[in-house]
Amino acid sequence: MSAGLFTVLNVALKKIADGTFDLDSHILKVCVCTNAQSITTAFTGSSGDARYADLTAEAAAGGGYSTTGASLSGVSWSQASGIATLDADDVIWEGCTLTAKYAVIYDDTATNKDILGFFDMNVGVSEGVVVSAGDLTIVWNSGGIFTLQRAA
Repeated sequence: MSAGLFTVLNVALKKIADGTFDLDSHILKVCVCTNAQSITTAFTGSSGDARYADLTAEAAAGGGYSTTGASLSGVSWSQASGIATLDADDVIWEGCTLTAKYAVIYDDTATNKDILGFFDMNVGVSEGVVVSAGDLTIVWNSGGIFTLQRAA
């Protein structure tokens, strides 16, 4: 399985800059969606603002997975040498039976539950990851979920 890079939504970039996303203190969650979910960098959903409620194909609850996903633990938003990095502990849903194409991170503290971004859980495979009575584990990149870097 080959996971794609984390993609910050275009609309989320402004929300990071204006403080809508408080990556230091807000509760971030990750949920998974099937390949029926249409999501790209330009995603804004029916609200026009990219909110959790705009997701139309979240994986069904069952086994260890529940709708709305899981809260990220061990979240850190740090900066060193002009590079800001968001990181968190890996996420495990045990005993799941589901098919998931995208993992989506959203701000559960924000009133609108704004979506930060997503990644393709299985690049090149249209249906995504299929789990049958097993564990679904998201292992974040060792360099962090994503980084922001100032221009040189």
